[in-house]
Amino acid sequence: MTGWGRSQQAVLTVGLGMIVVWTAACASTPTKIPTASARPSVSPTTIAPGVSVNPAQLAVPPYTVSTSNPLPAGVSARRVVMDVVTDNLIENLAIERGDAQLLAYSDSGGMLAIDQSTISTDRSDGTRILSIDDSITSLVLGSEVDPNNSDAQAALNVEGVERIARRDPDGKVSHTVDNFHVLIWVDWSTVLQKYLRCDVSVL
Repeated sequence: MTGWGRSQQAVLTVGLGMIVVWTAACASTPTKIPTASARPSVSPTTIAPGVSVNPAQLAVPPYTVSTSNPLPAGVSARRVVMDVVTDNLIENLAIERGDAQLLAYSDSGGMLAIDQSTISTDRSDGTRILSIDDSITSLVLGSEVDPNNSDAQAALNVEGVERIARRDPDGKVSHTVDNFHVLIWVDWSTVLQKYLRCDVSVL
């Protein structure tokens, strides 16, 4: 599985033993990341081909920037968070739809490979993810070189809760709630002119 919460179950060739020093983020109230909708009812904003959302779904959640591992020079924390929120919405909808091509607008590198595998596995075993609902409780940005991509040096330390509804091959619907704590790397896409999530490590 993939994404913020789903990445706990993913296996990547990343250094899980690395230690990153971050400042603590305020986490008084979880910030909900709404599920993307293909047909929003009010003032839709297109974020990828065939994907439009209500602008309210693109709100930037509270975040802090590490003082001990600040972002690389020239990297805008707000821009990174904005793009990652958009990436998460696109990725979730791509998995709900089973549309692997849509992932090119949210992911690259190892993250893309994981999400493609998730969609392929769901198709092969007849499982369908009906909805994905993410909430952030803590978000801290900083600098850490991705062990799989030296160009990716901006990272997000993200904690939260993910709720998933899925239907099995027999038609039975189940609901899961998982806490997650992951480190997500982003890399700049010159083609899309935005940051894409390129790697992830469970913390």
